Amino acid sequence: MNTYLLTWNPKRWDWSDLDAEVAALKSHGFFDGRWSAGGTKRIEPGDRVYLMRLGVEPRGIMASGFALTDVFQDTHWDQNRSDLANYIDVRFDALLHPDIDGVLPLALLQDGKTPHTNWTPQASGISIDPTSAAYVESLWQEYLFQNGQSPIQFPEEMPTPALYYEGASRQISVNAYERNPRARKACIEHYGVSCVVCGFNFETVYGDIGKNFIHVHHLVPIADIGESYSVDPIADLRPVCPNCHAMLHHSTSELSVDSLKNRLSR
Repeated sequence: MNTYLLTWNPKRWDWSDLDAEVAALKSHGFFDGRWSAGGTKRIEPGDRVYLMRLGVEPRGIMASGFALTDVFQDTHWDQNRSDLANYIDVRFDALLHPDIDGVLPLALLQDGKTPHTNWTPQASGISIDPTSAAYVESLWQEYLFQNGQSPIQFPEEMPTPALYYEGASRQISVNAYERNPRARKACIEHYGVSCVVCGFNFETVYGDIGKNFIHVHHLVPIADIGESYSVDPIADLRPVCPNCHAMLHHSTSELSVDSLKNRLSR
């Protein structure tokens, strides 16, 4: 998996349905879109992408996701141009509204720790080296957590061409409730940030980079949740580490927290 930087300059293109797509992601846990790949044709399905807002303040990363397609050509996004542009289809797993949620600040990315990455390119599609990619991912996850989001990526749900949609169908179900910012915040405030199954605490093991990191699991089977369901953060949600979270959702009939605890104790 390689990592690429996509860009958006509001001065050059009006994202008229941004509000609706932010709402769609908060409701469903993701949204699928098409984005310019700039001059590159190297992006492949499964590659990690970040979306950088440039041109106007606040400048910084506002979205992340995974490429769903190889690069393809279509009518140029700039209506004043008659040539074709390169695009990819993207499944965005996080999207912030810059005017409401802010962005991961550009200045934070230009602090000298990623000297090989140009965070203000003229067009989409530049490659991010592995060291810089790991650094920005850690900053991004922390920023999302502070804004009540935490994209869930189980091992079997990585977006490979053959498996992505099958895995994502489960991710859609859990994200709609487990990523609700207010419910998540209330759950963690009540139960803390240690896994209720195995007791793992990220800050204890990893230090500052693990502070406040934890997944949140929904106790009610997804099949039992109707459209009018209202989540109770204390009764319905529990903090769990990613390993235990993956195991809770691993089988066709989801395990309960207590059942997994019993398996672990044995």
